[in-house]
Amino acid sequence: MVSPLSQSANLEVDTPFNFEQMKADAARLEAAKYSYTFNIENPKHKYFILINVLDTASTVYALENRNTLREANFLLPSQPRPEELLLHKALIIYILSNSGLFSTHPDDEWYIDMLNAGLTLTVLNNLYMIHTNE
Repeated sequence: MVSPLSQSANLEVDTPFNFEQMKADAARLEAAKYSYTFNIENPKHKYFILINVLDTASTVYALENRNTLREANFLLPSQPRPEELLLHKALIIYILSNSGLFSTHPDDEWYIDMLNAGLTLTVLNNLYMIHTNE
């Protein structure tokens, strides 16, 4: 009679290792390390907030101090009040954050990079318009 312990020690593995599945599982575990929510510690997310503040501030300044300038965003009136600008920013950021904009996965970071670049150009345009339309 053979004891159960000795039986388990003599078992042969009938199923070979599936190395492709192991690689896929490892990639999924690696992807789980990334965040899909806003994180103020992330430099790209900090920059996103900073550039949005600068965009709003430069727009408010331009509209209040330059009579010839108008808001270029077609979603807003030509002379929006500061409250309308802030509400617009809050809604857009909310919508973008729920669509995965703040993903820290390397394959998805181009979203935030492109948005930050676009907002930077917007702020530079605002400053140019302020200084050329006195």
